[in-house]
Amino acid sequence: MNRVAAVTPLVVETAAGPVEVAETGRGPAVLVVHGTPGDWSQARGLALDLATSHRVLLPSRPGYGRTPLSTGRSPREQADAHAALLDACGVERAAVVGISGGGPSARALAAHHRDRVTHLVLCCAVAEHLVTVSAAARLLGATPGLWEVGARVAGRRARRRLLDRRTALAAAVAGLGPAERSAVDALVEADLLDFAHHRARAMTSVAGLRNDFRWFQASTAADAWPEGPRVPTLVLHGDADEVVPLSHGRHHLESVPGAVLEVLPGVGHGFVLSLRRATSARIAEHLAVRQEET
Repeated sequence: MNRVAAVTPLVVETAAGPVEVAETGRGPAVLVVHGTPGDWSQARGLALDLATSHRVLLPSRPGYGRTPLSTGRSPREQADAHAALLDACGVERAAVVGISGGGPSARALAAHHRDRVTHLVLCCAVAEHLVTVSAAARLLGATPGLWEVGARVAGRRARRRLLDRRTALAAAVAGLGPAERSAVDALVEADLLDFAHHRARAMTSVAGLRNDFRWFQASTAADAWPEGPRVPTLVLHGDADEVVPLSHGRHHLESVPGAVLEVLPGVGHGFVLSLRRATSARIAEHLAVRQEET
């Protein structure tokens, strides 16, 4: 597997607005949607693994990277933007993988653009109506200019921590679940540090971060799954996830017809990185399942 590879993003004009997107690989298309905060580079490792047999599109969600917030604020609008991106890239149908905060728009794409989606994968994915927004986040959202100040402070702190590789790596490993720590090797270390660098940069993406929390706070009910053909759906969630609890994964199981939930024992929120080999292989296996087999 590749450790780090040069994947250059472009800004593509779509019917929904500009979208920053990186692309790698050839074959059936897969759209990989990053979490909160982040941009296209957050899921680069998974994309490189899938690129051995798929054409992988990595968009930056609205408010992150070079995709303006005007391209889509709500999960449904972002799903429309994902569909518009597929149009702009000449893709008729694609699988979609939603990671963490990218889960709502990935799920909305599969639910409301059923004819465009072949498979759905939800990795530690947020069910927005189950998110408990902290008092600090509510204060940031209610006070003009406070998000910007908080983002600059958080970004500086994160960049200072990254100056010492050993300390930064120790902090990243400490955040893993017990079952993940034993799997840390050179590949995982490189991925964790790469992720930490990109996350430090993404913390300053105020528009996207503020918008995500605004929708988390405003969502009081689940987006109903409409009637229609089933989409083969795999839900992967760790039972030691303290960022997005397992209740979110169970919600996806209960609300998406035919979904399969695989609970990862002793695993926290970062398994796409910490268990990269196994996660990428399981997703690739799911993408090989034909729709009529589910």
